[in-house]
Amino acid sequence: MDKRTDEQKAKDCQKYLNVLKEIRQPYENMVDEVIKYVNHGRRKITDKDARKGQKTGTDVYDGTAISAANLATDGISGYSFSKSYRWFNYTLPGKLNFPRWSGMRAWSGKRMDDYPDVRIWLEDSEEVMYAAFLRSNFYDNGPEIVRDALTVGTVNPIEEEDIVNGRTIFTIPHFRECYIAENRFGIVDTRYRLYSCDLRMLVKKFGLDQMKKLIPGFEQQYEKNPYSEKEIIHAVFPRSDYNPNLLNGSNKPFASWWVLVSPLKFLYDKDRYDGKDESGYDENPLLTWRWRKNNDELYGRSPAWDAYVDIMKANQQGRTNLIAGQKMVEGPIIAPEDLRGKVENKPGGITYMDRMYMEKSSPRLLATGIQLPYAIDQEERSDKIIREHFHVDFFLMLWQAAMNKVEMTATQVVEMAGEKAAILGNRVGRMETEFLNPAHDKMFGIEARAGRIPEPPQILLDYAEKGKIEVDYLGPLAQAQKRIFKSQVMRAGIQFIGETAQVYPEVKDVIDPISYAREYLNDTGVPMRHLRSDDKIDEIRQERQAQLEAQQNVAEGIEIAKAAGKLTKTVEPDSPLDMMMGGTEGKT
Repeated sequence: MDKRTDEQKAKDCQKYLNVLKEIRQPYENMVDEVIKYVNHGRRKITDKDARKGQKTGTDVYDGTAISAANLATDGISGYSFSKSYRWFNYTLPGKLNFPRWSGMRAWSGKRMDDYPDVRIWLEDSEEVMYAAFLRSNFYDNGPEIVRDALTVGTVNPIEEEDIVNGRTIFTIPHFRECYIAENRFGIVDTRYRLYSCDLRMLVKKFGLDQMKKLIPGFEQQYEKNPYSEKEIIHAVFPRSDYNPNLLNGSNKPFASWWVLVSPLKFLYDKDRYDGKDESGYDENPLLTWRWRKNNDELYGRSPAWDAYVDIMKANQQGRTNLIAGQKMVEGPIIAPEDLRGKVENKPGGITYMDRMYMEKSSPRLLATGIQLPYAIDQEERSDKIIREHFHVDFFLMLWQAAMNKVEMTATQVVEMAGEKAAILGNRVGRMETEFLNPAHDKMFGIEARAGRIPEPPQILLDYAEKGKIEVDYLGPLAQAQKRIFKSQVMRAGIQFIGETAQVYPEVKDVIDPISYAREYLNDTGVPMRHLRSDDKIDEIRQERQAQLEAQQNVAEGIEIAKAAGKLTKTVEPDSPLDMMMGGTEGKT
């Protein structure tokens, strides 16, 4: 149990924040450069609140990087998650083994989500989660989260519950506000956020009585201008000393501290534990996505970091060519002193001079023969490299094929999409593990606590420790990756069996066609409710077999009857043929 006073906690919080500031400081210059040239609307770390609404982007002379980042943002967002299609489902890959006496032996070795009740519960839970995502602002702010990851390299979205409106809200703090630390497994488990909050929000979150007690004259300040701001620190970190058997906030595995910077005071969230205890979380609540991270670095790098040299080169090429082009059109002019203010250099302008001085004193260009220093092909080469860093070709593959009048079959399109998706696989994989998966986990918890997730079937309650719900992503990008790996392998297996069976028919017995088809359809996201159960499939097989046998018996009877008509000898009494013909003793 933490024995520190509120004053000691506030001082320690500020001390640890200063340590994390020193750790982040080496990254800040590069982040500012990337923001300046690729995502200038975000404003640099050094741009404080006074620069809100100020003009940005005045240093950009080549927009290729900005355009590429925008296209990659829209492409990754649209190909990964969208409210216009089903982009995820839930799975329980854990398997169970039952003893012979249990009566469940037939289910041994099957995945938990193969059980019809479990699969239907997962699908019902999916519907609740799709509705939760629709109620939230995820689809509005998701692309902005992707944009920060593609440019800044590290993004720290905040996911919190709006209890009053029954929805989840995603906010995206600026890189300047967040300072992070990892545990020994490379997972971000600590975040200190330093940001400005207006007095109105302070009162709403911490209560007027607490603010009046901590800040002399607060009530007068609040009444005069509730929109004036004060800096606060929100620190989330794992507790090393807590009692898991207690339910109060100060005994949660993850602490949530709020500290007012000036004056330095510890704050209690009135929405949690009536403002009488610290806030806390049972599980790690942080979402921190690094686009790409080196093992010896804490913060992430992005395509904009990788393309920085080419971005600066293209920007310089654009600036130089722009200046040269302007000088070609509006070059500097030399003229005699007595023509000051009389030279009309605008289009169609006329400068009037005495005839006798015209030849000697006429204005003329100071420099001629100016050419663009960078050829168009050089600029295009720089732009092409920048677009490659952002994988623009993947998202414009069909458009480029149409522009180049290249005809492709549907199979070629699928293969090319899968090939390019494989290149993005590692980057998108980190998006899933550091952003989408934690976002699902937290929203699922919010919906479960609100009572909107249906009651799980008894088998899950009995064997909950056997598996954890996993998210299977079904967006076009994920599907393209699956097609080039698993689906291609499955199709290749079928092709091999088909070709080999022409020589060795018994090879067809190797594959269970029902299991094979079920796995393929599950991977493509076909709902379980549309797939027949094993019992139903067995019933259909038995009916089909009975029909085949009946047809075969009829066919055999017809052939026997035809053969009997051709017989020239008397049918033996009580023979099978005599019985089939209704008893024809004595007939020929």
